[in-house]
Amino acid sequence: MRFLLFIVVMGFSLSSFGQEKEQPLKNLFNEFHASVNHELGKGFFGGGLAANHVFRPDKIVSFRTGLDFQFFHSWSDSENSHSYYSSVKDVHYSYVDLTIPIVLRINIRWVFIELGANLGVGIAGQRRATVTSYYDQQPSVVTTTKGSWNPGISVGPVLGIGARIPLNEKLDLLIRPDVGISMAFNQEFSNLYGRLCIGIHLK
Repeated sequence: MRFLLFIVVMGFSLSSFGQEKEQPLKNLFNEFHASVNHELGKGFFGGGLAANHVFRPDKIVSFRTGLDFQFFHSWSDSENSHSYYSSVKDVHYSYVDLTIPIVLRINIRWVFIELGANLGVGIAGQRRATVTSYYDQQPSVVTTTKGSWNPGISVGPVLGIGARIPLNEKLDLLIRPDVGISMAFNQEFSNLYGRLCIGIHLK
């Protein structure tokens, strides 16, 4: 509830600022949201912040793009160690990326459906894993490895449904759950996730 109240208060502040300055902010970005994500089936919670521009927002067919900073925490129970003498398990990938959405939005009154793709660029991340090493006629040794990790450039489809709920003549409350998949180009990594976005739309 406090999170939702913060979003609404922030929206009123941005709306007032835009009116005083002839809405220069709205000309660049007219939709803002905070999000919570979780890898489907496993993984951990993450979050994000985004500033988007929706073109033709009041038409039946509109288009959304912008900048979306997201933190993900993905998990895998095992990983190929490329060695007969060790095994890798309990692998955690935590990373931040900058995502550019390219999304088509179909508006049906105050409800909408979205279909498109996300282009992501990894900014920074970390990989943590448990490695068990095996030796001839000796006990196995279990260690935890940790190091920097970056998924690099990724791409994937996204599908969502949401609503723009009018708050006043200048501001709508935005609620949008979606699902997507992020597939890295340079390494064997993909992340299927669900996400809930809550924010504001400037009219």
